[in-house]
Amino acid sequence: MKKKNEVARIETGVRNLDELFHGGLPKGSVVVLAGPPGAGKTILTQQICFHTASASQRVLYFNTLSEPTAKTLRHLTQFSFFDPKKLDAGGVQFVDLGAILRTKGLEQASQLIMEQVRKVKPAIVVIDSFRVFDDLARSKEEVRKFGYELSVNLMAWEVTTFLLGEYGPLDISTNPLFSVIDGLFLVTQREQSGEQQRFIQLVKLRGTEHNRDEHSFIITANGIEVFAPRVTIQREDRGPGAARCKTGISKFDELLGEGIPRGSSLLIAGVAGTGKTVLLLEFLYRGAQAGEKGIIFSFEETKERLLASARGLGWDLEREIERGMVEIVFIAQPDIMVEQHLLMMQERVQGMQARRVAIDSVSVFLHKVKDPQIDREKVFQLASIIQNSQAVGFFATDIPYGSNQLSRFGVEETVVDGVVLLTSTEEGFERERYIEVYKLRNTAHLKGRHSMLVGPGGITVFPRYDSGKGSAPARKSRSAHKRAKKKER
Repeated sequence: MKKKNEVARIETGVRNLDELFHGGLPKGSVVVLAGPPGAGKTILTQQICFHTASASQRVLYFNTLSEPTAKTLRHLTQFSFFDPKKLDAGGVQFVDLGAILRTKGLEQASQLIMEQVRKVKPAIVVIDSFRVFDDLARSKEEVRKFGYELSVNLMAWEVTTFLLGEYGPLDISTNPLFSVIDGLFLVTQREQSGEQQRFIQLVKLRGTEHNRDEHSFIITANGIEVFAPRVTIQREDRGPGAARCKTGISKFDELLGEGIPRGSSLLIAGVAGTGKTVLLLEFLYRGAQAGEKGIIFSFEETKERLLASARGLGWDLEREIERGMVEIVFIAQPDIMVEQHLLMMQERVQGMQARRVAIDSVSVFLHKVKDPQIDREKVFQLASIIQNSQAVGFFATDIPYGSNQLSRFGVEETVVDGVVLLTSTEEGFERERYIEVYKLRNTAHLKGRHSMLVGPGGITVFPRYDSGKGSAPARKSRSAHKRAKKKER
């Protein structure tokens, strides 16, 4: 049941847009969609119209001089939200104002609009483009009078109205229309992170709380999809839990004390060749064998290459994929769209009910982002996905050669719950690998570097149990292991 003072709303049908309105667009609002040509104003409005239209909620769509109705309908047929039955039944009605505007002017056009409103009694009215009235007016006084009277009349009919126009910052600050309307949405397009992107921002909306940030969106065959991870990925406070994860990786769990707390994200950091990808794969493989589903999002290696690596280590990862225990999602580096793929990762993790999540690598995923604060925000959102799912996340990151950093961007380690540092040194004629649990919140873990081998069967860790200089036992054990492996070969 609706609360006494709750505002009646319209669900737009646009992915994640209603979340920006905190529940939907208030009914009866007069809203201006402003932005340059090609930014997505018309498609966004048409998608809302076809989603809302029904026998009891009709839509009147007025075209002015921007695009004839026949051309509009031709473009609409390519989108999945287009429903010709709603046209045939009168749920959506297009009216061309072009002829009357050219011959009769603003006053006659205004009369025709209100005649249609009284006749059809629509729930939604769209005027595309409203900016034409500014261009055809004989004076500023005429356009001010026209805009004010039309807006007031539509408000009196409690019609939700969209006025589309190529308005810029100067128009918004000087045009009297913007003091009358209830809402102002800006849609823009510009280059960001090395690619052309579209953005939407709810600048003003009376009668409701709303998000005021700028959010990216794309146009697909399904219409508009808004990506708003700041709104849609909210960290849930689940409180401290007792459940912990044992990785199943040989001797690695001995470094981790009681195990990794559920909901934790660990940064797996190291330069190239230190074993990050192998550690992530084995983490998923051992989990699958223990009955825990896992998913890896790879931005570097294809699915085929990852499976080949697993076979080389003696793992039957294909079988775990066939059983539905492991998923591999590959996204090529040039195709990465951070906002879009954040939401995709959230949906895939939740849909699979994954208990283990690997990202290889977070440094490649965020390589287009140039602002450290944005890097930190996106890593926080990734970690929130893990925490909300009560999974355990392993995020690989490449450390720059010769640096003392724990991550590529220098901020990731401040967000995650743990850091596992993989290193290597040249000893004699061989390169020796080491693993160190640099930090792990709420866990008493072994400290310092520990020898690590990557070979048939996967990763083998040789823990040092004393914190001082007693590393000889580990070295002897490691040497014996290598000799045994040589005999097997």
